[in-house]
Amino acid sequence: MIVVDGSHHEGGGQIARTAVGLSALLSKDVRIVNIRANRPKPGLSFQHVCAINAVCDMCSAQTKGVFVGSDTVEFCCRKGWEANDVKVKIPTAGSIGLVLQPLIIAAMGLRGKVRIDIEGGASFGKWAPALTYIQNVFCRAISRFGYDVTVDILRHGFYPKGGGRAHVEIVCGKPKSAVFDCFSARAQISGVSVASRDLACNNVASRQAESARKMLADADVFGGVSIDERYVDSVSCGSGVVLWTDEDMFLGACSVGERGKRAEVVGEEAASQLIFEYRGKACVDKYLSDQLIPFIGVLGGILKTSEITKHAETNMWVVEKFREVAFNVNRDDRIIGVIDK
Repeated sequence: MIVVDGSHHEGGGQIARTAVGLSALLSKDVRIVNIRANRPKPGLSFQHVCAINAVCDMCSAQTKGVFVGSDTVEFCCRKGWEANDVKVKIPTAGSIGLVLQPLIIAAMGLRGKVRIDIEGGASFGKWAPALTYIQNVFCRAISRFGYDVTVDILRHGFYPKGGGRAHVEIVCGKPKSAVFDCFSARAQISGVSVASRDLACNNVASRQAESARKMLADADVFGGVSIDERYVDSVSCGSGVVLWTDEDMFLGACSVGERGKRAEVVGEEAASQLIFEYRGKACVDKYLSDQLIPFIGVLGGILKTSEITKHAETNMWVVEKFREVAFNVNRDDRIIGVIDK
């Protein structure tokens, strides 16, 4: 059984999510200890419990220690499993995108289609990728590995009640390696500004979008900007902006509205983040880079990112626990590749 120390390096919940996803994918039993030891509230949170149980349901695994606050989990999965469709209930405003991460890793080598229905949770969260980012950046990127993931947002969810709904379909084709090294000058930018319907009277979605458009235009580095404005049904008041590059680049940025935070600031935050990523002349943003590490570690590939983060370094360490590979990191050029040991 592989033992993974959940306190290693950045010591967050990503270690557990990646380890469980790889355990299911590779049918290698794992024990994860010291889970989230470096966090103010150590152990599994509701969203981690939901994620692990969802992977368990998908591959009919055996688990121990999967409860809120647990600092040790065992996950055991038989070889040659066939995927079950999954229904997930998130009782909090936990991130839908983070719950999906280990499920998508686990399904990497499957044939056919897997359906995932998610009830509850948040589509926009402060410390997690927005579900619209998962749709338009992450899913588009992993299609390069021969892996088609479609995310339909049926209802947006915001803090504190969550209440989102999503339907996800994963279709695995022939797995292949992928290279992410393209940079396009004067790239086209797309995006969406979302606000709950009760904020329409204050034009929140429009104000968020307009402030983002202005900042992106003033930067004078992009070929064009198109940001949709949407007012949506939700059980909690909330808003957010997601921006991304089109074509063969995978740079994205998110910002979430909060009580007392002006709509214009939300748009400016997302635009400022995307401008920073773009000026790094990378193909993959710093948040996407760590999410792609498990796919590169299993299928092979290279990526050029705007920054090599602690999250990326931690995910490389986890992958090396499961695979006879080593990551080759060029810090000067911010390039990550993988070689067989």
